[in-house]
Amino acid sequence: MSGIISKLKFVPSMITCTSAFCGTMATIFALDGEQSLVYASYFILLASLCDFSDGFAARLLHAQSELGKQLDSLADAISFGIAPTAIMYALLRQAMHLRGALISFDGVQIAVLACSAIIIICSILRLAKFNIDPEQSYGFKGLATPANALLIASIPLIQAMELEDFWLYNVLKDCISSAVDTKLMLGLIGLQVFVLDRVAYLLPLCIIFALLMITNLPMFSLKMKSYKYNNNKLVYNFLIVSALLLIVLQWVAVPIIFIMYVIVSFVRWLVNRKKTATVEPVEH
Repeated sequence: MSGIISKLKFVPSMITCTSAFCGTMATIFALDGEQSLVYASYFILLASLCDFSDGFAARLLHAQSELGKQLDSLADAISFGIAPTAIMYALLRQAMHLRGALISFDGVQIAVLACSAIIIICSILRLAKFNIDPEQSYGFKGLATPANALLIASIPLIQAMELEDFWLYNVLKDCISSAVDTKLMLGLIGLQVFVLDRVAYLLPLCIIFALLMITNLPMFSLKMKSYKYNNNKLVYNFLIVSALLLIVLQWVAVPIIFIMYVIVSFVRWLVNRKKTATVEPVEH
């Protein structure tokens, strides 16, 4: 059995390389035009799956190594740094209705588009900090790069949605009145056009979540040392709520989940800080 495992030690690295390939394809599709943004988002989803799988495979095959750690960081820089930067750049171009080469735009337009670069800058800073900080083995300081990438990847998917794409709507549409149907349609269109297709919303979203990656705010990790509910109540409850939101709202749930993740992490940090402050020092 050990002989078979030793022959499979290359598998985690292959999965990591697949993640880098998916990130590269996501970047290519993002820069290919508006019609390809959905495909770019799907490739980031695949990269996220690979990013989860390579660590699991490494632990299963006892193949953890310094090479694997460095390879994982380089792949993450591509898939969760460069790729979401390319998607945000394309989204900003789309929101400003820009066509043609970058050099043909005015100074303000170029400055706005250049703001998308903050994603890759903060991503590599986040990855570098993670690699040298042993305290982040089962907890994060700052928003994880895959989380930020998934948030950005959800935007083209939401923009492409129709009301009929919601399975819950299809199940209940015979029971929904025309007035409610109209409100749902207007709500979805409003989200797509007036929020996710406006520079006034996209740019602050880009900057805020990029900066969250390099903060020292402790974010709870979804990694679990054991699978007992009592030891992981926060993680299990968060996953259950997230799953329900995804079932009901589908891609629309993704931004809600990540905003909820940041708020819960912040509240948890405040509570722990207050507990620490109220503990009286022990006299010796």
